[in-house]
Amino acid sequence: MASRTSATATKTTRTRTAKTDKPKEPEKEADTGEVEDDAEFSVTRELTADNLVKDYVIASVAASIVPVAFFDIAAVIAIQLRMIQKLSNLYGKPFSEHLGRKVIYALVGGVLGYSAGYFVAASASKLIPGIGWMVGMVSLPVVAGGATYAVGRSIIKHYEEGGTLMDFNAAKMRAFFNEQFEKGKSFASKAKDKVKSEDAETAEDTTS
Repeated sequence: MASRTSATATKTTRTRTAKTDKPKEPEKEADTGEVEDDAEFSVTRELTADNLVKDYVIASVAASIVPVAFFDIAAVIAIQLRMIQKLSNLYGKPFSEHLGRKVIYALVGGVLGYSAGYFVAASASKLIPGIGWMVGMVSLPVVAGGATYAVGRSIIKHYEEGGTLMDFNAAKMRAFFNEQFEKGKSFASKAKDKVKSEDAETAEDTTS
């Protein structure tokens, strides 16, 4: 009877030892790695989105310099739509031209009330011979570039927060858009000088 009890105790001890010696799976390490990968991906995506917006700001500036009244407005809107489509693809969000236009009009025409009218007035000034074109070329590229930058940054912020074009709320984006518009005008001003410089170099090469 004593030997059976001893054998049972020995077996129990071995079982406990085996359970104690069993190595634990590195679950926390795997989770940490996944978090780091997600964070790195998020940073890379946001940097890509920021560079994409800047490329479209330059495109907007170049389009608004064209000395053709009202063509510039249509070109800038088309550029902004293309930018939103590219950002939607980058963030895996659904895109439609109708919703894209709705967001643009809500931001540019509603959040920054004077901007839509300013676009039309500045573009129309190109119809005036001589000085009218100069006024439009000086002022419109900065506003167009600034608006494109602000639209792009607003879309990025909304997508980063998990939103889509369907639930975009321009009223809630008012302060952020205005802030980004001011930053965008500064970048657009530099972009305008760059575009004009490149155009001048191209003209010189053509003449020579």
